[in-house]
Amino acid sequence: MIFAAALFAACDLDSEPPQRPSLHVVTTEPAALDGGVASHPIGLPLTLTFNRLLAPSTVNDATVYVRSGALGVFGGFRYDMVRRRVLFVPDMRALRPSLQYDLVVTASLRAWDGAALDNPLTLRFAPGAMVAAPSRALPSLARDVAPLLAARCATAGCHGGAEPVLGLDLSSPDAILRTALRVPARERPAPSSSALAPGDPRWGAMARIDPGNAAGQGLPEYSYLVYKVLGDGPVIGARMPPEGPALTDDETTRVADWIAGGAPSN
Repeated sequence: MIFAAALFAACDLDSEPPQRPSLHVVTTEPAALDGGVASHPIGLPLTLTFNRLLAPSTVNDATVYVRSGALGVFGGFRYDMVRRRVLFVPDMRALRPSLQYDLVVTASLRAWDGAALDNPLTLRFAPGAMVAAPSRALPSLARDVAPLLAARCATAGCHGGAEPVLGLDLSSPDAILRTALRVPARERPAPSSSALAPGDPRWGAMARIDPGNAAGQGLPEYSYLVYKVLGDGPVIGARMPPEGPALTDDETTRVADWIAGGAPSN
């Protein structure tokens, strides 16, 4: 797999900037009912799936929230960039089966390139029975991530061999940690480019892999490697690998979940 070195051609300053595709919600969990009230189990995340990648800085409690009348509900967010989903898990202690709640998505949510949400959403639901949320095991670098990247990306002339492209070596766990962890990505769309108008202030400072803070909260949504594997978002050139089948959603999620866990040397 090769990080494409080609940059976008210079844009004609007199031409109109390309129109950004709109952003909209594709599906919801619970499913939206026309004029009705959906039921959703307590303990499971409320899920919004979008047609496009999001600007992570706009996924917050001002753009996505739950309320009952004027009463707000605390909860936790997770942005699943691989499947273009936002998951919100309300505080189970705050939900009352006797009340109805609104899941609200405001117009301030943005696509990765700054495109606005075309239709703000209010989804009404009632808390259902309490269930246990499924557990998520942290993938292992040595067992789950490195063999995948080595097999698909680390051929000679790409990200392996004596001179890996752009110095990114994906041939082993040690090489991944040495050449990708906290290493600034060398390919990024220019902030002034009219071909790609970045919609998030952190696009220009992405690492290949961002392990986040010392608490083990990594940032796949700000890791350039994940966007290159997806072949979408704030990247230059073709997806990785440029030839052959793309990584599946499950394979890409394996990489993203490892990064989300702090990209440990496990």
